Amino acid sequence: MTQQSSSDWHSSPKRSHADIIEELLEPNGAKTIDVGCGAGKITRLLTEMGAEVTGIDPGERQLARARAATPVGNETFVEGVAENLPFDDQSMDIVLFFNSFHHIPKNDLAAAIKETHRVLQPGGKLYFAEPVADGPQFEMSRLINDETEIRAFAYEVIKSVPENGFKTITEITYITENQHENFESFKTNSTSINPARDAIFEKYDQEIREQFERFSRKENGQYIFDLPIRGNLFARL
Repeated sequence: MTQQSSSDWHSSPKRSHADIIEELLEPNGAKTIDVGCGAGKITRLLTEMGAEVTGIDPGERQLARARAATPVGNETFVEGVAENLPFDDQSMDIVLFFNSFHHIPKNDLAAAIKETHRVLQPGGKLYFAEPVADGPQFEMSRLINDETEIRAFAYEVIKSVPENGFKTITEITYITENQHENFESFKTNSTSINPARDAIFEKYDQEIREQFERFSRKENGQYIFDLPIRGNLFARL
């Protein structure tokens, strides 16, 4: 696969997560771990594509939401962390971090890469989809959690992946859309990711609401935010 890279997300194409996953990962029949699965949206998407998926997340609120959703197949959800994956050596075909790698504590990022190498079989795929620290979604969320520094740090770790028993396949940048039914659904999702944000929403409720309205566009009853994504794909040696 050829290397594709873009440092300017404004020139990137609009793509859906589903298109990218199907194109790069070919998930049908693959034993897959969705690390930092959150409420399970990507886990269910992969299941619909024919993958055998386990979603893993350390957050009780997120796992409760994931388990409460109607199953689309045989997907499962377990509590756990990226730096200590509860899976056997060389037992997986795909491991992906979908908007989750930068949420891992800095000191544990290197261990997470090593764990991924341990559980993937040779030739297995490691994929990161990380939000770029720019764009409407990012600007709207800065009052809640400015992730400029941690996203940059996480990207530096991702660039070091080939030093840990992987080969680089490709890097791409694309623009997707995040949709929220209303401000309350956005708030629920944000605080489920990090319950400590409850206090931030309580303190800055009006300011966050104003940013929500300012940076969104409304279509078909949904509040939509453009979100630039950088995707990095590697294969285990």
